[in-house]
Amino acid sequence: MGKRIVVKVGSNVLTRTNGTLDITRMSALVDQIAELREMGYQVVLVSSGAVASGRSELGNDMHLDSVEQRQLYSAVGQAKLMNRYYEFFKEHQIPVGQILTTKENFSTEEQYVNQRNCLEIMLEKNVLPIVNENDTVSITELMFTDNDELSGLVATMCQAESLYLLSNIDGVYDGDPADANSKVIREVAPGCNLSSYIQPSKSSAGRGGMTSKAGTAEKVAAQGIHVFIANGEREHILTDLVSQADSIPFTHFLPTVTDQSEKGGAEDVSAEVEQILQAAQKASREQARVSEQQINHVLLSLADAIEANVPSLLEANAKDLERMDPANPKYDRLKLTDARLRGIAQDMRNTAALPSPLHLVQQETTLPNGLRLQRVSAPFGVIGVIYEARPNVSFDVFSLCFKAGSACVLKGGSDAKDSNEAIVKLIQSVLVECQINPNFVSLLPASHEATEILLSAHGYVDLLIPRGSRRLIDFVRQHASIPFIETGAGICHTYFDEAGDVTMGQAIICNAKTRRVSVCNALDCLLIHQNRLSDLPTLCAPLAEHNVIIYADEQSYAILDGNYPSALLQHATEESFGTEFLDYKMAIRTLASFDEALQHVARFSSKHSECIVSNDEQTIARFYEEVDAACVYANAPTSFTDGAQFGLGAEIGISTQKLHARGPMALKEITTYKWLIRGEGQIRSNG
Repeated sequence: MGKRIVVKVGSNVLTRTNGTLDITRMSALVDQIAELREMGYQVVLVSSGAVASGRSELGNDMHLDSVEQRQLYSAVGQAKLMNRYYEFFKEHQIPVGQILTTKENFSTEEQYVNQRNCLEIMLEKNVLPIVNENDTVSITELMFTDNDELSGLVATMCQAESLYLLSNIDGVYDGDPADANSKVIREVAPGCNLSSYIQPSKSSAGRGGMTSKAGTAEKVAAQGIHVFIANGEREHILTDLVSQADSIPFTHFLPTVTDQSEKGGAEDVSAEVEQILQAAQKASREQARVSEQQINHVLLSLADAIEANVPSLLEANAKDLERMDPANPKYDRLKLTDARLRGIAQDMRNTAALPSPLHLVQQETTLPNGLRLQRVSAPFGVIGVIYEARPNVSFDVFSLCFKAGSACVLKGGSDAKDSNEAIVKLIQSVLVECQINPNFVSLLPASHEATEILLSAHGYVDLLIPRGSRRLIDFVRQHASIPFIETGAGICHTYFDEAGDVTMGQAIICNAKTRRVSVCNALDCLLIHQNRLSDLPTLCAPLAEHNVIIYADEQSYAILDGNYPSALLQHATEESFGTEFLDYKMAIRTLASFDEALQHVARFSSKHSECIVSNDEQTIARFYEEVDAACVYANAPTSFTDGAQFGLGAEIGISTQKLHARGPMALKEITTYKWLIRGEGQIRSNG
């Protein structure tokens, strides 16, 4: 089981001042919840907003008493609210289920257990529960104080690790929130008296206020659950809260006792992961006894085994595909086919044919005292790789790490769970047949606990390589305490210069954007010189055939309006730039000069791959010199950023950092080196 969290979203977060649903904020929160699930979290959403939504639908001019109004507004508004959630989560292929409850359902053991079982089966089947009070049948004496109270009961019921209370305030202040000198209290220790700080007012859209939130937080924290109060109107609030980013304000109620609810499960996962890491470390120490001939024999045998086991591998992959909507751009990354598996087998043979990167003398010298020094390439030992829905990576990582003399520990995404298990089982069977330790490759459990242990696996893992979205890379950067290399996150630009060739630019832009949209070298943002705006419809014409949605700035929108399908043309926002879409989507920005293009790239680039289309050699030279990225292109698409395309044979990832390796990381990049010193009895003087 991954880490379990409960997120409570208040009415003031979900509704505008006129009472209507703020669908932009709803969509942003859904996107963040989807990211948290991708990172291994189990999420339960407690959502207010039904009554407010119903009121905005029906209006206030009704001759009904307060109970009748609440029942009617809730009945209408809950349907509207859930429909919105259903559509937003559907875009992420996340099924949702509605749980409407009353205080009475928590009053007897039978009802409590029944409700808890409902939550558990939904989470077990990967359905996201959305919980709300059933105001249509509640009567005053059986109503929750508010959804803060309900979320606290739900967090305790499902044994959550953390509860996040999102409202339109930043947290508990040490004074009047309206006073500029007041500050948000960062942490509240058990037993701390907050009565002098709490403002008694309630929210305008809901029944709760800070008194309710703090009271719920104290009660829930006493059950060993972390509680956070924060402003749900802030951008990226949930993902920032999970990482406890210093840049945002929030109040954290520390648990009174260490969380015992998941301790047994966490200990089980910890013991399992530690055994895997110990076995991998032991295997890596046996590397010196495995010859280059044996390594190549294993890889060739595995290539044959892949081809012989295509049906069983496709059967396992089909189970993963069943859980993902084919419309999801990640579907193509997840999918294995007969042709792709045979291609993987051929890549395995190609890797076997590559020269060994080990034991190469990189530097040698003889000192004046006669000591002979050699710097020789050597294995890392154990390499851990965290990646998402790409089962082919399991084969790629093993083949490269094994050829480079290192054991590998794999932490794949839950989307590819069945595929990865089948792949690793096949690899290990081939290792056993070749009389090699099968623990040269290991697959960690698909849980967040396993990820956390891997990120701090001192003494077990020598190098960590995350491959995936920018959020995954950022998460690793914030939490890893072992050496790691940043790879994968690609926010790629193509700048069409004032001196660019239209025919060339059209082909480059289309190839970079549409060849494979779900990979890190795909184009995300087209920059165009304002003097070439008239060519924009021609440059973008092939994109329409692939149904690429364009987020255009004001100038480019004006040019494309009427010259590009209206259903595929949208106005850009500031968030459109600096986004890795991994989809048939692209942003366009118009720039007044080449210098502005350089400034835009410097601001938004992930330092992966950047391209210029130009026939001006001086401009190209400046682009090469001034753009800070692992791969810088002139008149060729960023889709070429690939180890095989670079003639490196294969790659384990694209490094976007500057230490140790940069760009496609092939065999040489996943080795280190050691110094060998040969003497003849020399000793060092005391001077």
